[in-house]
Amino acid sequence: MSDYLIEQWTDWIVGSLPEEQQALYTYVIHMEDRLAEVVATEGEFMDRLKIERPHQLAADRFGMTLFELLQTLRDIEEHVSERLEQMLAEVSWVDCTHLVNGGDRKVFYVSLPSAGTGKE
Repeated sequence: MSDYLIEQWTDWIVGSLPEEQQALYTYVIHMEDRLAEVVATEGEFMDRLKIERPHQLAADRFGMTLFELLQTLRDIEEHVSERLEQMLAEVSWVDCTHLVNGGDRKVFYVSLPSAGTGKE
């Protein structure tokens, strides 16, 4: 499956979360991404996490304990993963090669599940 499509569906799933969860998840992911951009190795990333404690800062920002923040993030990631797996399971491929003249190229119709437009 296309990485682009998976990223789009993931963004939609996160966007369908309740506002507080969406804000928390987006804040932490952006914070981690910014940190990852300035380090060269995984070890350096982990060292910076220990020193700068960005997750504790995020917990403070959202009025949570560090444990509550990490638990909430885990719950959100489980929800996103489960929903994404459901959407991927709904994709269907239909071989339409026989409908195309020449038949030297495979042609498929791909039915994608609707991501919807509102909150789940």
